[in-house]
Amino acid sequence: MTNKIMFIDYSFYEMVFLFFFWGVIGWVIEVIDMKIEAGEFQNRGFLHMPICPLYGVGIPVLCVLLRSQKQSYIVLFLYGILLCSLMEYVIGWLLEKLFNARWWDYSHMRFNVRGRVCLRNSVLFGVGTLLAVGFVEPVAETMIHMIPLQAGRVVCVFAVVVLALDIAASVRRALQYKDRVPCGETFVIFKSHR
Repeated sequence: MTNKIMFIDYSFYEMVFLFFFWGVIGWVIEVIDMKIEAGEFQNRGFLHMPICPLYGVGIPVLCVLLRSQKQSYIVLFLYGILLCSLMEYVIGWLLEKLFNARWWDYSHMRFNVRGRVCLRNSVLFGVGTLLAVGFVEPVAETMIHMIPLQAGRVVCVFAVVVLALDIAASVRRALQYKDRVPCGETFVIFKSHR
């Protein structure tokens, strides 16, 4: 296909497609989860587009890190719990510090850590990692390789430009959240329960 990037085992082309594939899948999962939990549609995520960058980056990273463990479902499950919970906690903390806003809050759930992660979601992350790394990622890679290279490159460039514009607009919006709240307080973006 195209040149692989050192130890990552994906080309830039593949990484762009995987980012959008998993980002959209993650957004759909989040929207469905909040529809069930909060009883309403919520455009989940930091961006305006229907993409959750945490999934778009996180799942390909997990696939690279855990590729040698593909056949060990217990290891995939446990690493999924650990790594995804760590990512969610760090990203939640970072967004909170940068913008005085929370895009999620699990304070109402049992076994949560500062409302940034909770046991329920950590277990779901483990199951998701098992499914993503063990089963879905190989299918996604095969689908990407079926796209004609020239057409795929055009789609990649277009998608990256649109993503860059959305990131700029989303950061601008997030900075406006920061202006809404008194110093030291945090603004909760999404209602996470009924």
